[in-house]
Amino acid sequence: MKTKVARKTVSKPLAATVVLFIAIECLIRVAYFVRSARVTHVPLPYVIGHDYGPVPPWLEGLLILAPDKDLIWKNRPNLRRRYVDIFSPIRTEEERLSLYRRFNPTLAGSLKEHPAWEVRLNSEGYRDGEMAGRKPAPARRVVCLGDSWTFGMNVAQEQAYPQRLQALLRQALPGAEFEVLNRGVLGYSSYQGLELLRRKIVDWEPDVVVLGFAMNDAKVVGYRDKDMAAYERHPDLRDRVRRVFEKSEGFRLAEYGFLVWQHKPSSIGHHLREEAESPAQGSEAAEFDKLEPWTRVSPQDYEKNIRDMVRLAKDRKAGVVLLYNELREDGPYRAVLGKIAQEERVPWVDSSALIRQARRELEAELEGRLGLIPAATQQAAEGGVEVVFRVYMGKTPVPKAVYIAGPHTKLGGLVPNQVALYDDGTHGDQRAGDGVWTYSAALPPGTRLPYVYTNSGGEGKWEGLDVPHLRELKVAAGPTPCRLYQPIDCFGKIYMQADSWHTDASGYERIANALLEVLQGSEKIRGRVPGEQNSAARLVASDVAN
Repeated sequence: MKTKVARKTVSKPLAATVVLFIAIECLIRVAYFVRSARVTHVPLPYVIGHDYGPVPPWLEGLLILAPDKDLIWKNRPNLRRRYVDIFSPIRTEEERLSLYRRFNPTLAGSLKEHPAWEVRLNSEGYRDGEMAGRKPAPARRVVCLGDSWTFGMNVAQEQAYPQRLQALLRQALPGAEFEVLNRGVLGYSSYQGLELLRRKIVDWEPDVVVLGFAMNDAKVVGYRDKDMAAYERHPDLRDRVRRVFEKSEGFRLAEYGFLVWQHKPSSIGHHLREEAESPAQGSEAAEFDKLEPWTRVSPQDYEKNIRDMVRLAKDRKAGVVLLYNELREDGPYRAVLGKIAQEERVPWVDSSALIRQARRELEAELEGRLGLIPAATQQAAEGGVEVVFRVYMGKTPVPKAVYIAGPHTKLGGLVPNQVALYDDGTHGDQRAGDGVWTYSAALPPGTRLPYVYTNSGGEGKWEGLDVPHLRELKVAAGPTPCRLYQPIDCFGKIYMQADSWHTDASGYERIANALLEVLQGSEKIRGRVPGEQNSAARLVASDVAN
């Protein structure tokens, strides 16, 4: 009798607790569902240092990527999202991060004028239209396989370079039928690209395969992709238990709250100091050698993966074009890709070179348009160089002043909104009132400094922020002009970049045009090789393999 009473005494509170947990779980899921239904724009969490902290669990249903036991992750099928760009000026870094974490799904007033772009994924999860059965006999099919550059991060669907390439091919060769398939997946490395190509090359029936991998392979994340894929297929007991708990939204919400409480984001000053203390050019190779064991794909595996993809394509009688899609001109895998292109006798396009050339053209165009081309000087300085920083504000209001901040004492020693620029014809300013704010500082040859701009914030406070990106000054070692004018920066913009990792729509357009020139020389595409190629085509190593 006593046992029955005891059981009832225990079972009732236990049952009530279970019911309460189920009710809470249901309420959370309903709240997330209602929130997701009201979302019109998803903000991208750009912050300096890329230190976002924990991902809010209510964003799970809005993410593009989903887990995959063989590919680690893949794009979600039949997805449509509209993203708002916050790689733009904002008052504080905290405001930028709060846009990512806020539960209220309505678009903040501060973002309503920001550019937005849409993602539409088909039933296979690709940013493309549906592929209709087998390839028609007269059609020529180009498959663009790669990472977020191929996907078209930060631009509209029709501005991704595979879509632009298709439009350019149809315009250049109107008598032919073309299909260009966008098979880019965010964050993919050459390991994932090879696995995907092995599975899909027969279905895709390519005439040419364009391979764009490098940026993610070199990322230092603490694991190899091949090891992570094996672990995803066979997780240990601890991870299996964790995955069971993670099916509970209540557990994930509680964990998120704890992680937010623990998270202590670093200041912009900390990131500036860290960047200033990072290895200078020339020692980066040695630094990469130390970190290489923790990169996603080793240089040796990267070379093997790319060669295997080239052979897979050639075995299917398809041509190959290699792409170096990366902003870093000295990225550790660029030389590897060039070596493969030469030895496998396939062309390659160096996107970093295209972007770099376009950046110089934009800088020169702005100087010419504003009439601020510096006078040439032959005088050289061994000790100090007067470096002239210039930033164009355009239509951006400047209530008080524009400021520069960096780790050097001449740039305020990491104190924000202290060192002012001028637009009054003094301090190296070339013309008063033209919207170009200027500051000059004497610095020794060989100086390398990161810096940021702010607009009319309070002294000592990181307010009035520019883009979430560190700009960089490099003064050549040895004799230099006594006065060195920096290219004119644009407040709220990095030339040819949509964020710290990707080019913008004009960069993707240049990549598409370079690919067009390569493909026009392929008999698989045109039927004959043109007699001449212009300057952009000189970036390729040879004609497309036939």
